[in-house]
Amino acid sequence: MIAYHGTTQIRARRIFEQGFLPKPPSRRVWFAESRGYAMGRAQTQARRARDRPVVLACDLDLDALRRRQEVKRVVCRKGIIAVDGAVPASVLLLDAFADMATVPEEVAAWINGLLGLRRRDSVRPSHPGLARLSRWINARVASEEGRKLRWSELIEKARRWLPEHFAGVDLSIEMVRRRRRVGLIDFEVDTPSIEPDPREAEALVLLEDADPSGRVRGLSLLAEIHDPDLFDWCAMFTEDESPAVQVAALRIMGRCVDGSAEILEPLAASQDRRVRAAAIAAVARHAGDQSARWIERGLRDPEVCVRVETVPLLDTLDPRRHRAIFDLARNDPNPDVAARARKLGQHT
Repeated sequence: MIAYHGTTQIRARRIFEQGFLPKPPSRRVWFAESRGYAMGRAQTQARRARDRPVVLACDLDLDALRRRQEVKRVVCRKGIIAVDGAVPASVLLLDAFADMATVPEEVAAWINGLLGLRRRDSVRPSHPGLARLSRWINARVASEEGRKLRWSELIEKARRWLPEHFAGVDLSIEMVRRRRRVGLIDFEVDTPSIEPDPREAEALVLLEDADPSGRVRGLSLLAEIHDPDLFDWCAMFTEDESPAVQVAALRIMGRCVDGSAEILEPLAASQDRRVRAAAIAAVARHAGDQSARWIERGLRDPEVCVRVETVPLLDTLDPRRHRAIFDLARNDPNPDVAARARKLGQHT
């Protein structure tokens, strides 16, 4: 399948060199069939790292990943893919370069990583073939046909323009993948082994339960053990057939540290008032400077349950700066909403 990985530009460069490595404390690499979802995650990471968001396009063979010795588990649900282990850079499509300003330095890093070249033998950014290869990459990804390009064509061009580095090297796609599996590229990182919480296995089984209450319990259990991938696990259930599961997922996502408002926004327009209430509250918690706008939107919703779920968020606002929003809630026709607003805004 074609899938996308959201990251930052700095991390993307490392991915081209080393492949996709789980970022501790997580043991997983995450992908999505939706480019929009991946971009939402990329934007969240980029804001925190003060970097540029990047979305990498990949061609994933889930069965092949499941057979990899380093991969312990692959979960795919509702367009979200979790790989428990490292994923080789060979899954990248050439249009993965499209979101980056591809320059000779980046291409040199990729080639050096691909061939396992040591510093003394490495391809230099000043190599004339690298400039030509970079121009070719940028031209292709800017064209419509670039979306269909595969690594085999990139390798063929690299052989032609950097012959001294590729002479006598068998780099068919199959060989690239086989060599990565046996260690041409070092996937080891200088971090201690992280043992999973013993309750995690139970939670993952519950996520597959046919009974909605089982799936809710699975998500709650992951929240209890503070799973580092909690937001992405919950994202698998935001379009669950059970509204109760959707609401549970959204409420947990609202409490996640690394939440992405962009991913949650479409659910704030749900026709189901319970889902809409949980989604608006979650978006408001992760919307940063736009939080007040979302709180006001929730307080203006015609459904009481939406306003009831939104009003506690007034505690995140300055009553003096946002007096109009507090006044809106204080004058709500529902006595519970009005009373809560008066309590939270008593100093205005």
